[in-house]
Amino acid sequence: MNAHPCCATSTGHRAIAGLLSKRKSTTILFGLLLLFFLISPVFAGAGGFKFKVKNTAKTSVAVFYKITTPQGKFKLKTLIKLRPGEEKIKAISVAKNDTIAFYGQDAEDETSVTIKKTYDLLLQDKDKITYVPIIIPEKQISNFESLEGLSVKLEHNKVLNFLLKMDSTSMSSLSMLEKNFQNVYPLGTFIFVDVKTNRLLLPPLEPSFWNSSENYLTIQDSLYAMVNKGRSGMANAQVAYFVAKMFDSLRVNNTAELEFKAKLSLIRWKPTPAANIYQVFNDKSVEAFLQNCYAQIDNPDQQYQRYRLYFLSSYERIDDLEIFGRQYYNFGNEADLSIASPAQVFSTNLGVMYTKNKTLSNYYSVQNAVLRTKAYDFTSLLFNSFKKNVQNKIIAETRSNQHNILAAIVDEYKSLVAYNPDPVKLTLQPLDPKDPSPSIVPIQTTVRNLSPYTIIPPDTAKTDSARTVNDKLSAYNNKVKFFNSHLTEIQTLFKELDQTDNDLEKLSHNNPDKAFTSTVNSPGLLKEIEVNSQVARKE
Repeated sequence: MNAHPCCATSTGHRAIAGLLSKRKSTTILFGLLLLFFLISPVFAGAGGFKFKVKNTAKTSVAVFYKITTPQGKFKLKTLIKLRPGEEKIKAISVAKNDTIAFYGQDAEDETSVTIKKTYDLLLQDKDKITYVPIIIPEKQISNFESLEGLSVKLEHNKVLNFLLKMDSTSMSSLSMLEKNFQNVYPLGTFIFVDVKTNRLLLPPLEPSFWNSSENYLTIQDSLYAMVNKGRSGMANAQVAYFVAKMFDSLRVNNTAELEFKAKLSLIRWKPTPAANIYQVFNDKSVEAFLQNCYAQIDNPDQQYQRYRLYFLSSYERIDDLEIFGRQYYNFGNEADLSIASPAQVFSTNLGVMYTKNKTLSNYYSVQNAVLRTKAYDFTSLLFNSFKKNVQNKIIAETRSNQHNILAAIVDEYKSLVAYNPDPVKLTLQPLDPKDPSPSIVPIQTTVRNLSPYTIIPPDTAKTDSARTVNDKLSAYNNKVKFFNSHLTEIQTLFKELDQTDNDLEKLSHNNPDKAFTSTVNSPGLLKEIEVNSQVARKE
């Protein structure tokens, strides 16, 4: 007997409902179990992490990843293919304590920098997408230099070699360069220096009419080098000092790209037909300054070794100096790239390197600063001039004394003529009263032929005639006394005149053996030397 259709339908509905109820229970149970495994630290042994992989290369690359266990076991899988500039997000499960590493490879089998991430590092930012740049280093043939090698380059660079001559104990020389060019005395200035104390003895005499200069020479050059600090070798400490100091300032602990640019000018004093170097020294406007220099000299033989008179003749000026630097870092084996994207990565003979900066950073720059000061050394000319100046004073005093002696001789001769005791026997030619400067020669000839008169004793008879004779004798003897006195004095004056003439003869001739050593090293040229720029700089 067949069942009623309605009963059959009811039974089927109950069967389907039971089946659905069992499946729902199973699903709920599975979900609870999955949630339990996910949140339980005991069973959470692996996790899914998202990675944004970007191809930064100029060619298409195949991207691979390698998961390595703490025991050293690994599995390598292909992840994706990317076109130039293309990026995609991929989810990958990484087990606890494992490490995942990514790298790419182009059609020419060039391999990118390996980027690795540990599980613990990924777990710290599990809610973020980890960026993985695929960077194929540019091949670059770089001649890496040690500090010593760069120093040699600088030493042979005509423009930049001054960097190696900076103060070897501090960087104060660089700061000194920053002082303005206008803070130095103009070319043509005289400075009188005590080289022992390195101080000026007098205020410098700045130029007047001879102030003339010209830009004699301008040169510029640049130098580029990649320097590896770790390969400094046996660099000379003094030569490599500047570079090493710059590395410290840039905090370079590995490798640096360095670029130097400089332009130097030589500005020199320019002689003119109206004011050459020797005419300057004889200029009347310098006379007072020279006299002040003479006043400083007490013992020329000793002070010649200590005092110097300089005439500022040329400046070596830094028109422009720029020093740039950029540090590079080495990628280690499967390096953990901690920066978002390096500015530049390239492959060298020292390995794969990267930098964080896109451009070189300016380390130091200065414009219009005086580097070196040179001067003509006028010291020997000054001291010989001092000697001549003293000599001239002595000669002037001697000539004045000579003139006084000559005047005294003339006066004594006039008295000699006036007190002639016996004009009949001795005829003395009187001087022409109209002649203001009578010749001394006839007077000297006359005096040489004279001898003193003898005094006549008086008549002792007491007669009137004797008294008359004695009166005449007394007048005669008085003239004899005066005549003899003037004759003695005039003879003494002639001896003094002879001595004065001998002194003038000696003073009129310079003794080259006693002259101060000349600074002239060739005919017509003064010796130019480098002087301390701090002395030549205005306070």
